[in-house]
Amino acid sequence: MKVTEDPRKITVSQVNLAKALGVTTVRVNQLIQEGIVIRDDEDKRGGVYLLQSVRNYDRMKGGSQTDENGESIDYMAEKARHEKVKREISELKLAKAEARAYDARTVELVLTEMLSNLRTQLLGLPSKLAPMLEKKGKGKIYEVMTREIEEKLSELSEYTPELFTDEEIEGAADDEESS
Repeated sequence: MKVTEDPRKITVSQVNLAKALGVTTVRVNQLIQEGIVIRDDEDKRGGVYLLQSVRNYDRMKGGSQTDENGESIDYMAEKARHEKVKREISELKLAKAEARAYDARTVELVLTEMLSNLRTQLLGLPSKLAPMLEKKGKGKIYEVMTREIEEKLSELSEYTPELFTDEEIEGAADDEESS
């Protein structure tokens, strides 16, 4: 084929461009919307400029596009970063489903509740123990108080993962109601 006109003005159909690029016509339409494939507005059949479209497509695949600041964007590196983020999000969702990870809000709710209960119990010890320890020796007072405090602290060690899932379910229900 002999080109007698300006090669920058050669247009082809979207179907032929798709064949040349090895993509589907649907992908060509997406590339038109993304501004990579340039449509000839004067062509009533929807033709696209061949040379500029292929150059743009090649730049996109090769990674020589620029961002708003004029800095070069490596398309494949950006795509790899995007895929890595998607993978990390999927891993977090899986960890939550397997009860290996919890929302920070859920952990905060559970710990706040546990520590609030501990505080209440510790503050109640003087009124509980005062009558029992009245007129007792120093050793007996120390023994009883130590046992009671250790008993209250041991409740904190009785952690079960169900505490977090129960809170998560309650918290999720509250969020749904407020939506």
